[in-house]
Amino acid sequence: EPASAREPASAREPASARELAVTSAAASLDAFGCTFILAPAMSVRISAEDALLLSAFAVADLSILVESECQVRGGDWQAVVPKLGPDARRVHAEENAGGASVISEALSMEVLCRLLGARLVCTELELRYFPAAGPITDYAIALRGGDVLGVSVTRAFSFGEAALSVPHAAALLSKKLAGILHSSRTCFNQNLSKQILHVWCDGAADVALLRLAFGLVGPELSASTLVLVTRCENLPELFTEKGKAPRKRARPLKGLKDEAHLAALAESCPLRPQQRRTTAVDTALRAGSRLRGKN
Repeated sequence: EPASAREPASAREPASARELAVTSAAASLDAFGCTFILAPAMSVRISAEDALLLSAFAVADLSILVESECQVRGGDWQAVVPKLGPDARRVHAEENAGGASVISEALSMEVLCRLLGARLVCTELELRYFPAAGPITDYAIALRGGDVLGVSVTRAFSFGEAALSVPHAAALLSKKLAGILHSSRTCFNQNLSKQILHVWCDGAADVALLRLAFGLVGPELSASTLVLVTRCENLPELFTEKGKAPRKRARPLKGLKDEAHLAALAESCPLRPQQRRTTAVDTALRAGSRLRGKN
């Protein structure tokens, strides 16, 4: 007789109750077939299929859209910042090109660090372009295998009373994808031939709209860009952050030269040997005058 048959019913019931509770919780969380990543600042959920596609398409010369979900720990952004990894804190702390994007870019860096094991290579102002005018990439990362990717971050959500629509989402994706193609061509201090467009949204309905809109974008725009859509519903500051004007760097007065420059100019003066000879003659004449005066 099997051991389970000899056990009293009361001994088997708690295990069945636990199994039912776990199954019910998993169903309510839609956790079947998902990968969960727990970190001090957040938890990230992504389907097993999208996790595989994200890793594969991050290094493939192909375009795809994958989805994920982020739940921030701490209540507000100021409580989240100390829990971020060093790369995300650096993105948050360093100066950028302006705009209301500090939180979204720092949080993006943290998500990619957790999902892909990415590390920060260049912040926004460390990337260089020629010509300088035009769209730029928000930061560059390196994957575990050494591949360097650019990352552009944006937010897709309802503006005012108008709900996000497929045409609006398609226009947003088209604009950002076109900007990525431009920055990939003009960046000269990093090879950004492969980039990630990281899109934040605040609801499941917007994720579905973005997926529909991505299907409307032509292949000439999507190219090889990997689009990562991340839903985050418990950090209002992510979508209400106000833009700040970029800080102006102090510029020296036009034509002003420092001491080292002046010294270099003096050394390179073609009249310098003549000046030295004149000074030596003047010194000798003054010495001769003093001697005659004594005599």
